[in-house]
Amino acid sequence: MTARRIKFSILSIIFITCLTTFLLNLTDGASIVASPNIEVISATNQTLKTPVNVEEITSTAIATSNTKANLEGTDSQKGQLVVMHRPRWKFAGNLIVQLEKLISAAENGDNEASYILSMNLRYCYSSPIDDIALEQQLEQVYEFSDSEVAVAKITEKHQYCAGIDQKQRTQFYSYSAAAANNGYVAAQEVIGRTTAEFFMQSQGYQDLERDEYIIIRDNFIEQKVGFLERAAQHGSISALARLSGMNRSQKLGGNGYAKSFAFNHLILELTQSNKTYDRYSRYQQKPHSQLTSEKIENAFAMSAEWLEIIKANGTLYLIGN
Repeated sequence: MTARRIKFSILSIIFITCLTTFLLNLTDGASIVASPNIEVISATNQTLKTPVNVEEITSTAIATSNTKANLEGTDSQKGQLVVMHRPRWKFAGNLIVQLEKLISAAENGDNEASYILSMNLRYCYSSPIDDIALEQQLEQVYEFSDSEVAVAKITEKHQYCAGIDQKQRTQFYSYSAAAANNGYVAAQEVIGRTTAEFFMQSQGYQDLERDEYIIIRDNFIEQKVGFLERAAQHGSISALARLSGMNRSQKLGGNGYAKSFAFNHLILELTQSNKTYDRYSRYQQKPHSQLTSEKIENAFAMSAEWLEIIKANGTLYLIGN
């Protein structure tokens, strides 16, 4: 009996040891499962503590706002950027059906109506004014391999713009400028994309005497830059990109490279597009022999100052929305 008891005691000890080991492993396993959650939360908190976190702030603003923002503005929460959406301007039917209502609204101070009207008139500006002009344009494209596509586009445009005379079409700029002066960012962006040559030609200034021509052209360029800067400070990435390009090509006077560097940095802070981020990252990584350490420091200071203005204004206009 003594031998049996000894054997039984040994087996009991082995069983208890195995059971204890199993329970300990089970407990450790539960701790390992919980660890990634703690790390994820920690990583998220760390991200939110970075000095500039516009991407995360914007996402929060979108998540907490169920309503689609329009260009007249949605009140942004403190420190957040609300993504704004430009209105669709093209109609399903012919423009002439909507024209009188749009003109009336625009003349009564409706910025969105002014913007939509200007976009439509600008679209129609180069459209054939009558059937004779239509035939002339079509004859010019028949010889190309993709003539069917071009013919369809020209014909559709002609039908859409039928009944809008040339004088009305040239008024696109006055409606854009009215909305832009009232702070309508989409209109400011449109003027920012307008070349001085197109402005002078479309508004009938192309035959002026040289000195007068230069004065009007330079005044337009100054106005254009002003609108771009106002749009950029309300979070327009396309305006920032335009300002960056104009400064990089030295079209706006001194310190162009440093200003371009600052605008590029702002784009990197604000964009939600990987393609845009990659493009402007490459610009920033290129060596700039013209940029001293002092100029780069000044560029970062300018970028930080503008970012605070953008945050205070509380809006973000992404490219293409």
